[in-house]
Amino acid sequence: MNAQELLKRYAAGERDFANADLRGIKFVEEKLRGIVLRGANLEKADFGWANLEGADLEGANLKGANLHSAHLNKANLMNADLSDAKLKTCGLRQANLENANLRGAVLVGAKLQGANLKNANLVKTHLDGADFTDADTTGADMTFTETTNAVGLVIPKDKASLKRFDRSAS
Repeated sequence: MNAQELLKRYAAGERDFANADLRGIKFVEEKLRGIVLRGANLEKADFGWANLEGADLEGANLKGANLHSAHLNKANLMNADLSDAKLKTCGLRQANLENANLRGAVLVGAKLQGANLKNANLVKTHLDGADFTDADTTGADMTFTETTNAVGLVIPKDKASLKRFDRSAS
């Protein structure tokens, strides 16, 4: 299935595209509110500035995807793989990211107010300026995470670390 076919079917009222193979697809600035892409392969897809509010992306593969400035408020991203994804200034208010893999993702300036990040993998993510007000980060792993100017972020001491360099090993 290509982008044009999916958009045509979506415009006709179809919403369920679970398990679709849409690797590298481009949906820049598209309005896809409430779309169901559970388990879909969206590796390296481009959703820049797209409206995916209320979308169901549970278990989807979004490795390396571009979600820059996308609207994912109230979206279900439980168990999704967002490793190395670009989510700069992305709206993720009240999104469900429980058990999501965000390893190496860029969430600079993202809006995560009220989001569920229970047990999420945030290892080596860039969270500069992200807003976590009222977000639940219980059990989230934030090892080697960049958190400069992050707002409302609560990091349990056993899940946070600072990069350490051993200069004597040269």
